[in-house]
Amino acid sequence: MFRKLKSSKPQQSDIDANSGEFLVAGLVEAQHKPTIISEGCRIEGTLTSVGAIHIEGEVQGNVEAENLTIGEKGQVRGEIKCRSASIMGRFDGQAECDELSLGRQSVVQGKVHYKRLKAALGAVIQGELLVR
Repeated sequence: MFRKLKSSKPQQSDIDANSGEFLVAGLVEAQHKPTIISEGCRIEGTLTSVGAIHIEGEVQGNVEAENLTIGEKGQVRGEIKCRSASIMGRFDGQAECDELSLGRQSVVQGKVHYKRLKAALGAVIQGELLVR
């Protein structure tokens, strides 16, 4: 997970050729920290992350991430592209994901393409769920 640098001062050569991560202060962190959109925060536009995004606020636009969680108070209106989506709040739009998990308070409106689905009792689906 971490690797020591040879010198204490980072150099341009301290970029890992395989992962592209920058080695800083003697350590490299192998995982990306999640992006969190807190309750009360509203974003319009495109939201992109190489790691995880957790939404408790409101996003209107496109969301692209490795892993996406829409929390119980979260809302997304727009297009989603991700490997894994966990929806516990509201989603309205189109989505493409490999793994889709719907919580018991989730409300999904629109069209969702997925490979694997897990839906809790109580999840509301208004639209299309399509296996790809």
